[in-house]
Amino acid sequence: MKYIRKLITILLLGIVSSSYAGFWGVTIHSRANCGNNESITWYANHSFYWKVYSFHNYNYNDPSRGHHVIITGLDLTWRQAAVHWGESGPTGIYGVTGFHYYYNYDERRVMLDNTTYANNCSIYDGWWD
Repeated sequence: MKYIRKLITILLLGIVSSSYAGFWGVTIHSRANCGNNESITWYANHSFYWKVYSFHNYNYNDPSRGHHVIITGLDLTWRQAAVHWGESGPTGIYGVTGFHYYYNYDERRVMLDNTTYANNCSIYDGWWD
């Protein structure tokens, strides 16, 4: 019972801490096999022109098996999400690669900001950036 309490405490602290990340700066992440597959860029209460490409490989062990892509438009928003709802559960074997773009006003063009990759639920990935 002692170990279960410690585990629950650690999980709760992780969930509470992660909920603040997008309030302090731009947060980008991808997740796979969480009930949905997704690549997301967000920063609460701060809107930017963002665009996200999310490549969903059907089998991360064998990329030749094919993939599909979800592409958002370039929009002025606080959260840009390329999500395929209900695509895969926790036992899935998807791999998700996200390409996160922003509009650079100085150069007057859309530029790649960062890339992310996940082949598991990785609920914590990207939330700490």
